[in-house]
Amino acid sequence: MSSLSREEFIELGASIPADTLVEWASGQLAATKGKESRLLTRGVNAATLAAILDLTAIVEKRRKELGESQEFPPQAVALAQRIREEAVEYWREAKLLAKVEYGTQPDLLAQFRTGVQTGLLLGTLTQELETMIALLREHAPQLAGLGGSPAFITRGEVLVARLKEVKAKVDGACGALPPTALQQCFDKGLLYDQTRRLVRIARLEFIRDPKRASEFNFTGIRRARGVSTQPELKEGRIA
Repeated sequence: MSSLSREEFIELGASIPADTLVEWASGQLAATKGKESRLLTRGVNAATLAAILDLTAIVEKRRKELGESQEFPPQAVALAQRIREEAVEYWREAKLLAKVEYGTQPDLLAQFRTGVQTGLLLGTLTQELETMIALLREHAPQLAGLGGSPAFITRGEVLVARLKEVKAKVDGACGALPPTALQQCFDKGLLYDQTRRLVRIARLEFIRDPKRASEFNFTGIRRARGVSTQPELKEGRIA
């Protein structure tokens, strides 16, 4: 059972267009055909799949009723996505600094949480970035020569401030939505979360069968949102 709050489900849903979400969820459901008995051993039963199917139908029906322009606050979400992408790029670079400097010191490297990934929630990314910046400051003498300079740390602090700013704007925009549109955001967030769990469980079950495991993925939804499916570093756009 998910530990996300209603507000977090709404934020998730607001960040994903319904047509993209429905296509992705439908594709992942289709990938389960013929694999039900295997997935059942991991707790994915008929009721699990039916719940995803029902949510997909609800989201698609409401999408047609509302129209795309009423599904989510587009300006606030677009700005939040741009800042989030810059913050993720910065975070990846900071983790690489730690891996280079402390690659032979696993206990110390673990403090930098280099294996942690965040989803789409801005608050989660903000917390991880704040933790990273504190560590960059603590280990500045060792990391400065690799690029962990005061300017690099300051850039991270600016990104944290921007993340908090756009998070507040997204929350405000979602709060101003009419009840039907707000429910659509919640249902989209719930559908994303349930489908994401299905993908992760299927990958676990078919970990020794790469071909089958590859049928369960996030490629479609990430590409449609303009997110790379491979980690990469880009030149920072915030001074």
